[in-house]
Amino acid sequence: MQRSGQQWILDNLLRTLGNDVLFPGVDAFRVERGYKLADLQRTFSRIRSFRDSSKQWEKTANRQEEIALTAEQYGHKVTAREAYFRAALYYTRAQWSIFETNDRKRMLMDRCARAYDKVIEFHTDHIIERVEVPFGDTTIAGLLHLPKDVHGPVPCVLFTPGMDMTKEDYPDVNNAGLIKRGMAVLAIDGPGQGESHLRDLKVTLTNYEEAGAACVTYLRGRPDIDGERIAVFGVSMGSYWAPRIASHDRRIAACVGALGVFMQKNTIFNEAQPTFKRRYMYMAGLEDESEFDVMAKDMTMAGLGSKIACPTLLVSGELDELCPVEDAHELFNELVCPKELWVYEGEFHPLGGVISDALPRIYDWLSDALNGRIPDSRAQYEFIETA
Repeated sequence: MQRSGQQWILDNLLRTLGNDVLFPGVDAFRVERGYKLADLQRTFSRIRSFRDSSKQWEKTANRQEEIALTAEQYGHKVTAREAYFRAALYYTRAQWSIFETNDRKRMLMDRCARAYDKVIEFHTDHIIERVEVPFGDTTIAGLLHLPKDVHGPVPCVLFTPGMDMTKEDYPDVNNAGLIKRGMAVLAIDGPGQGESHLRDLKVTLTNYEEAGAACVTYLRGRPDIDGERIAVFGVSMGSYWAPRIASHDRRIAACVGALGVFMQKNTIFNEAQPTFKRRYMYMAGLEDESEFDVMAKDMTMAGLGSKIACPTLLVSGELDELCPVEDAHELFNELVCPKELWVYEGEFHPLGGVISDALPRIYDWLSDALNGRIPDSRAQYEFIETA
């Protein structure tokens, strides 16, 4: 199915129905990552078409950077840090809708990096490091978040962002749930994402799991990371990449895929609104839709679930419009490792109505898994009522 001529439909829906037509309930997930609800509402009230999105998010980011600069001049480092963090998030959102590597996209990513450098400078709750993970003839850019005042090596969670995210999008540095629980987090720009794409590292059928293995090797070489306790946690399209990494690398000690896009990709690429397909084609460096369709047919966890050896948690919404809940059950049934599947009643892809409850529970599950508290015999399905 060719999707290339459908932009006018999306623009009309944006004008009449607003942001929820793109991602039903996603604002709640963004708030959990550090966005301000008022900024979301003001920005989307100004957006009249998909093309307008970048301009309006840049305006919002500029305003936050102005607030940060003023606070910094007066020595108010906490206010400055918080505003710089929001500026970084909003600059990544401004570049999201640009599906070509041009000067504007690079400018927005540079401004994101500039703002995030200030976050690193002023942050005191935990340690944040920029890291470069060797991968082929290039490197994978990452942000490593480490708990403070912890003696000895700590467990670490490798975070694989969704295809509409970058490494700056997670965790919320002002409310970092995994770090609070004593775990480090390495968030990466995997192949096709963020800085990796600007370095001409495109995503292929297999190189995301290869990148994940390179990150595990890097983490195991650090004296402050416990190399025997490395988990992988992915959301949205990252929930496809995370179990792929675990299926190819027995060094992974636990795996979580949330907001799942686990099995077939026809739903997300040919039935959902067309930005998903356009985005992934850009990430893969493909312009021919037919060529991409051939690739997408092989983008599935089918046949790989049985290769995962570590405790694995799948989290999905009952009404997920991008990944039918039947796909989550299919992968769950294929798993032969300790496993859990949580399905939230009546929830769409972003789990917007329950995400503030689901994330802490996921963090606790990861802590349990990395501390050996998941029985080898675990095979648990849970339908979670939300009303």
